[in-house]
This record gives sequence, structure tokens and C-alpha cells, in this order.
Amino acid sequence: MKRLDGVEIGALIILMAGIVLALLHWESVQRMIGYVLHESAPVAASAPTLPATPKVSASIASAPASQAAPQVLRLPAASAPLPSLHASDQAFGHAVGSLVGRKAFAQWWVPDHLILHIVATIDNLGRAQAPVRAWPLRAAPGQLLVRHDASTLSLDPANFRRYDPYMAMVRAVDPARLVAVYLRFYPLFQQAWRELGYPKGQFNDRLLQVIDNLLAAPEPQGRILLVQPHVLYQYADPTLESATAGQKVLMRVGPANEREIKARLRELRAQLLLRMHPASGASQTH
Repeated sequence: MKRLDGVEIGALIILMAGIVLALLHWESVQRMIGYVLHESAPVAASAPTLPATPKVSASIASAPASQAAPQVLRLPAASAPLPSLHASDQAFGHAVGSLVGRKAFAQWWVPDHLILHIVATIDNLGRAQAPVRAWPLRAAPGQLLVRHDASTLSLDPANFRRYDPYMAMVRAVDPARLVAVYLRFYPLFQQAWRELGYPKGQFNDRLLQVIDNLLAAPEPQGRILLVQPHVLYQYADPTLESATAGQKVLMRVGPANEREIKARLRELRAQLLLRMHPASGASQTH
């Protein structure tokens, strides 16, 4: 399988998903988990369901967002017309920069087709594979560090420090402000969801599914053992290897970072739920 040169996993759960996924250097992920790269965007008649989660993870089917009655977002009244989706990079990039910091945005973010890239990335977090051609963040320096101890391979904990700049962005984002930006631009997120091939359903439903899947990610204790059956590294534990793409991201960044990211995702989820109401009798945000 061909190696990818310096492509960084990046995504935000709405912006934050990008920050969470930015914690991976994609070349390292490609070598570690052996994904087969697919270049085409998904096409489906309706919103997808997440694949089965590993035994240590909670099933999406049992997650609160899946059990609750259908909910829709309560969008704020528009203070100004939104740009078109394909002309939104300047306005949306300015909003992202206000959340993560102008310097961090200029250094780490790829400013083209931001909303489309974020929607596609979030969708793929809940899948077994995550194509990389649309990730919205730049590559982190350095390469995957692997420990070779006798006959065993393991992920070197020194890797975790490589993600410090991205964790700084995670800490800088206020969940309430993040959701406010998301709500302001939500019609464009929904349009991007349609353009990716999902003619039915709400992007926000998929977002909540993926957040729940990330929160159910395994939390490996001790050394993370690897195997290298061919060129690419994989997790030695079949349970970890069968996790979704987003869960593998969280396992990879280290236990302390994983716990911190999950705490922020819980805050984000709570902020989203505060701005939702039952779908019956309410106008849909299609």
C-alpha cells in the first residue's frame, strides 16, 4: 500500500471534531491501522448507521441520542444573509479563527472548502475507514514512534507530546461559542450533507451519533501493542483494531488527552441538546 506523505488527520466535532482529529499524523495512522484509502465520497439514500463498536464500547444503538424522540435544532434568527456554501470559506474561516485563535488557524488549518471537509470528516469518524483527501488541518511535524522490545512492538508514549499544539486548540475552544457558530452556519452544514449524497435526514443527527461513538471509545491501559503483518502497523488487540476511525484517533493520542477530549465532547453535546426541541409540530431545519 502506498504511504501518504505528511497528511494530517484533522476534524472538528463541528470545528472541534477537526481539532480532535488533528491529533493524528495521517502518515502514522496509515501505517498503524492499515486503512485502504477510498477516494470517492459516500453516497447513500439516507443517513448511515455506524458500524458495530468493539466489545469494550457502548453500542450506538444504546446511546442517548439514538433513544430520544426526534429532535431538531432551534436556529437563531439570521442577523445577516449567509454566503453560499461554495463561497463561505472567508466568513467561516474567520469564525473558526475566532474560536481557535488567528495564529493557530493560519498555522494549522487548510482554509479551502472548510464546511464540506468538516462534514465529510465527521461522517467518516463513525466508519471503519476515513479517506484523507478532504481533511481540513495541516500535518503535524514528526513521525510515528514505535518501541521495539525483543519480539514486541508498541506505540511509544513520546508520540503523545506531538499533539500538544492541537490540544492547545481543544482547550481554547469554548463549547457554547462553538455551538453558536455552528448554529449560525448550520444551513450550510446541512447543504454540505446533501451534496455528499444524503438526500434525507439531518446532519446534526449524524453529528450526535458520532459524538456518542467517540465517547464510547476504548481507553487502553498500559502499553499499546502493535503488529506489522506487512508494511503497515495495526493494533495487536483485535478489539482495538475493530474500532471505528474516530475511536482509533482517541486511543492514539494517549490516555490523558483522550480523557480531556471526551470531557470537552460531553460539554459540546450538552450545549447542542440545550438548543434542540422535539421535531413534532416544529419546523424542520432541512
